[in-house]
Amino acid sequence: MVYISTSIFGGVPFSGIIFSYIHIVSSVLRMSSSKGKHKAFSNRGSHLSVVSLFYGTGFVVYISSAMSDSLRKTAVASVMYSVVPQMLNPFIYSLRNRDMKESLKLISRIASIV
Repeated sequence: MVYISTSIFGGVPFSGIIFSYIHIVSSVLRMSSSKGKHKAFSNRGSHLSVVSLFYGTGFVVYISSAMSDSLRKTAVASVMYSVVPQMLNPFIYSLRNRDMKESLKLISRIASIV
């Protein structure tokens, strides 16, 4: 029953996301403007990062609960699944901001000097 519900509630949305991204990529590749392609891919990159983070942490929770008998480890993994994607979501979407990109470049230059 667990496998059936997991494949329905996890597999169907995941398949829909993959299907839509295949159509998005094929549409963007047909565009003639390289500037438009870059903008479309950078826009979708943030969304894909958030979706990957969400499904990745969910997969880790599922695997860790199957491999571990410890209720504490399962609880910690579940909290990570519910907190980490929501906590990183604003940061990931702020990376599209020009000021944020310049700040990260400055931080990386300072880090390379030290």
